[in-house]
Amino acid sequence: MYLDIVILAVFTFFYSTVAGAIERTWISGAIVFTAFGLLIGPVGLDLISFKADGETIRTLAELTLALVLFTDAAGADLVVLRKMRALPTRLLLIGLPMTILLGFGVAVLFFPKLSLLEIALLATMLAPTDAALG
Repeated sequence: MYLDIVILAVFTFFYSTVAGAIERTWISGAIVFTAFGLLIGPVGLDLISFKADGETIRTLAELTLALVLFTDAAGADLVVLRKMRALPTRLLLIGLPMTILLGFGVAVLFFPKLSLLEIALLATMLAPTDAALG
């Protein structure tokens, strides 16, 4: 287990030293981390023996998503955002509620066994992710 942590720590340190140079190329950090995971995992050299249950993977995925969203928001150019205040306002006050309502309507058609509360929760949770994909 300690060897797994050392391998990941060394890779993370190495990546942090060359991240600036990699950022200027067509290769993204996600590609580098995925390739490294394939290389050291069971598909590649089988150096790491990480065994995890569903709850551990879910927690790791949630933490990763939080970090990605935080760093994305931290990199926002506030000067540009202040100059173009109308666009985010329209997206949040018009686009997001309409996306929730559309998602609710589609979910009513596709998931008839769910209650209206479950459908509303599903539509509310998925609407912000759709905006990020756009």
